[in-house]
Amino acid sequence: MKPVGSRRVSTSKTFVLTWLLPTFIAIVISGSFLFWQWTVPTTESDEQSLTSPSAADKRDSKRDVVDFYAASESSVAAQSDPARTRQFSAAHVNLQASREADTIKIELEIDSGWHINANPASFDFLIPTEIEVLAGRRMLSTKFAYPSGDELDVGLEEPIRVYSGDVDLTTTLEEAASGYKHTVQAVVQACNDSGLCLPPSTITTSIPDTMDSSLP
Repeated sequence: MKPVGSRRVSTSKTFVLTWLLPTFIAIVISGSFLFWQWTVPTTESDEQSLTSPSAADKRDSKRDVVDFYAASESSVAAQSDPARTRQFSAAHVNLQASREADTIKIELEIDSGWHINANPASFDFLIPTEIEVLAGRRMLSTKFAYPSGDELDVGLEEPIRVYSGDVDLTTTLEEAASGYKHTVQAVVQACNDSGLCLPPSTITTSIPDTMDSSLP
């Protein structure tokens, strides 16, 4: 007959081998499996989802291009040529006007390497070229047939239409305004071919008076 102490040790050993050890092994195996699941390498589709730009990212990227092109000044230009940041569009566009009877002839001379937006502008955020004829401070009723302009690729979703070089426009006065000085105003925004846009300008020039108008 075994002593009571021996039976207790045997019972404890049986309990450890039968219950605690298998339970401990099961816990270790389960933990190892979970750890492997958490650290499993990403699949090819997961890598594509991480590296491929989403639609929102593409829109943000396109908006960045738009903001860069439409910006009034460029920090890059400021570093390379600080004087350029003080320029306005009028520094690169010259306005001339003449009158024959009731016909007003207008010429825009744009510096080489620069352009202004056509009218209508290709995008809503671009500032179109607009011309008005005034008698004193009163705006006269005139209609201009703006040219379509040339296409220019500036990295947007489609090319834009611009004016470059010399642009000629004509209009016919539809009302008399004798006794007032006639002037022409042109709203322009000049951009260079690298995408740098200057703040817009309103350019004004006088129209020489003539005495052979057919208007009453």
